[in-house]
Amino acid sequence: MLSVWNEVSKRLQQELKTDADAPYPQLHLTSKDVSDSPPKFPCLFVNSLGEPTEGTDLQNNQCYITSTIELQSYSAESPSGSQTEARKIMDVAGDVMFSMGYQLIYGPKQDNRNYFRTIARFRRLVGGGDEL
Repeated sequence: MLSVWNEVSKRLQQELKTDADAPYPQLHLTSKDVSDSPPKFPCLFVNSLGEPTEGTDLQNNQCYITSTIELQSYSAESPSGSQTEARKIMDVAGDVMFSMGYQLIYGPKQDNRNYFRTIARFRRLVGGGDEL
């Protein structure tokens, strides 16, 4: 079965956090739902909204899927955080998604609670043997 969610998470981790020139080495990256409140700030929640089969061959083997990923970036409440920080994290994460061939299908949308949050969704067709 085709699946790219782990690869997407690894690339986001690498390019936002662990590379030598990563812009957010202190970023908390998680796949656990943090919509009630993230455990640490700043935070990026990476959520797969599904990878359904979109095409099969004559032997009913999966040929390609549609991968939909939701990202939610979080910044602490004022004065230590800001909507600008949440948006900048999303902008960098969005550039990583674009570099993997994803298209923006929703957002970025700001959603302020006791903290600052920006939400965006990305989608891409992925075929067997495709590289992100």
